[in-house]
Amino acid sequence: MTTSFDQRELRNVLGSFVTGVTVVTTLDADGQPLGVTANSFSSVSLEPPLILWSQALTARSFPAFRDAERFVINILAEDQAQVSQRFAKAGEDKFAGVATREGIGGLPLIDGCTAYLQCRKVATYPGGDHAVFIGQVEQIERCDRKPLAFGGGRYMLAHSYDLGTFSVDKPDGGLQHVEAVRIANAALPEIGQRLDAMLGLSVWGNRGPTVINWEPTRNAVTQDLHTGLVVSPVFSASGLTFTAYLPREMTRHNVQAELQQLREAAMSNVPSEEEIDRRLDDVRTHGLAHSVPERFGADIAAIGAPVFDHRGRIVFALTAVATTSRIGNGYDGPLQVSLRREAAALSQRLGHRTA
Repeated sequence: MTTSFDQRELRNVLGSFVTGVTVVTTLDADGQPLGVTANSFSSVSLEPPLILWSQALTARSFPAFRDAERFVINILAEDQAQVSQRFAKAGEDKFAGVATREGIGGLPLIDGCTAYLQCRKVATYPGGDHAVFIGQVEQIERCDRKPLAFGGGRYMLAHSYDLGTFSVDKPDGGLQHVEAVRIANAALPEIGQRLDAMLGLSVWGNRGPTVINWEPTRNAVTQDLHTGLVVSPVFSASGLTFTAYLPREMTRHNVQAELQQLREAAMSNVPSEEEIDRRLDDVRTHGLAHSVPERFGADIAAIGAPVFDHRGRIVFALTAVATTSRIGNGYDGPLQVSLRREAAALSQRLGHRTA
């Protein structure tokens, strides 16, 4: 047990408590909107309906919140990490480009949040280097969106088996892809339960189609699966999915390299590029790839469906592995229909919109 500690140690310990994220908004004496990111929000009482949040005495907006009669707690949704970061910074027009609407007294409500509490301030208490504001809730609103969470110095999903909405406005493609991976990985257990099938999540990596996560089921059909597995671009369901939907110039080298390796190994029945093109046309026509990988044996098959981002680009292949008797040879079986539906729903969460 630690009996002496510095502020950094205390901050790290407090950071292990996962919270939601809010932006508290108000108007200053001149009627200008102000907002600040806060995860110090907490409920106090149901009768009367009271909540609290705290603010550092050194914050530039502290005098305005100290003197304000009202404030709004905007509980952020999980695709609003950028909103949180914007309102956590000082010295800029925080509301620039942020859609809002007016609440009680003209106070700004930030669009897209998971919930709102419009409050009248009833008390302010000293709290060391912070002030604690108590508000009486006068109006509430809740939307069907998943909340943003924060802990250990980073943003995270509010529930490990949850799936929220992915922001389509983040300018940083790398950050955007990382967040997409987190959202998709968190979705796998729930999707796997609905499909009752082993699920794989793959990306197109430096070496081609690469599995980044496997979600097993209660009755796993194989144990020969692991993350980091690089699969065939023409014989695996995941690989066929990417090869069908990625630009040809991105996949041509991988396809030709694999075919060359098969020829050098004197393998029989090596498909021609024309045969592969016909197979890829089938994938695009049906929105689904089908394969019976040799590594699993003849009794196990796989089907893959594309997951797209807001620009219509494939970012993942969602693959289900099951017995060949369950999957069959067609494209319209129950598992096939369900996998396409789940991939489309995940695409929508990542901002993809169909025409």
